Amino acid sequence: MKITKLIIFFFVVLGCHSPVLSQDQQGTTKDSTLKNLKISAFPVAFYTPETAFGFGGLGIATFWLKDEARETRPSSVQFGLSYTTKGQFLVYVPFEFYRDNERWRLLGELGFYKYYYNFYGTGIDAPEENEESYEVTFPRVRLSLLREIIPNFSVGLAYEFDGFSNLKIEEGGTLESSDVVGKRDGSVSNIGLSIIYDTRDNIFFPTKGFYLQGKAFTSSKLLGSSFTYSKFELDNRFYQKVGKDQVIATNLFLGSSSEGTPFYDLYYLGSKRTRGINNRRFQDNTELSFALEYRFPIAGRFGGAVFGATGTVAPNLGETFSTTFKNTGGVGLRYILNKRDGVRIRADFGMSNEGGQFYFTIKEAF
Repeated sequence: MKITKLIIFFFVVLGCHSPVLSQDQQGTTKDSTLKNLKISAFPVAFYTPETAFGFGGLGIATFWLKDEARETRPSSVQFGLSYTTKGQFLVYVPFEFYRDNERWRLLGELGFYKYYYNFYGTGIDAPEENEESYEVTFPRVRLSLLREIIPNFSVGLAYEFDGFSNLKIEEGGTLESSDVVGKRDGSVSNIGLSIIYDTRDNIFFPTKGFYLQGKAFTSSKLLGSSFTYSKFELDNRFYQKVGKDQVIATNLFLGSSSEGTPFYDLYYLGSKRTRGINNRRFQDNTELSFALEYRFPIAGRFGGAVFGATGTVAPNLGETFSTTFKNTGGVGLRYILNKRDGVRIRADFGMSNEGGQFYFTIKEAF
């Protein structure tokens, strides 16, 4: 995306973030449903050519469920709400719940989106001048329920649903003239297996350990899927503390889907793994990417990050290793919202050879 299409205005009132309803350990009882509830929230506003002016809020609640020890990972619920002057609306609620000393974990997201997304065609060689946007409305459900079977290793079931409707595409444009699946609405309803190996010392700001997640999905018409396809993902992360308070974080990702995948569920560059590339700039059935990030303190609640990534997409797994890779790099600013759990606001600026992108949200990219 050209530099003129960067987000050119945003603000966050750091002074407005507040631990509303927060409690300390002395302020809770053993019978409390939630222990040590801490909520941080703040307003945001932004402008992009695709959305025009937008505004809303972000927040996160962290807590321990009843009878859970403070030595275990805290559960959390995030909340995001945005509205734009073009009538776009987003509400999303990612969550993580830990129970029985982390033997059970429930991960997922509930959301509703009415939004514009980019489309350039498919493949790593899709021309930049093909850029167009399409509008789509959909509810979203992501659920994974896992049980620890040996220390740090969990297995469980996963489900994902997107109900796409009111798809509006440019008449005679790149998307309408393409042969991608899913141009006339439809529902993604996939069920599968999820495995996680997790030795991180903190879920919000890890300083050491591994996080390895594998997922395999197949669509199910019994669950209302409009499409027939399958896919798998391998998300591998490693964290190492260097110096006193500095961290090196890495993320190696591989995902691949079969023929019949709807175009809005294809893998793409421009995600949080490959910051600096316009969202969905390159998309196809398979993605291979690697990201490296150096995180460091600055002063007080403020910290910084320097990151780089490389990635590619291809029609299938076999072609992934022989195609062109796209490189990105950038810098970021962090602000600690919640010192107890290490929750941070993340503001990043990433660059590729086509321009730059700005990112603003809660939690680290990986």
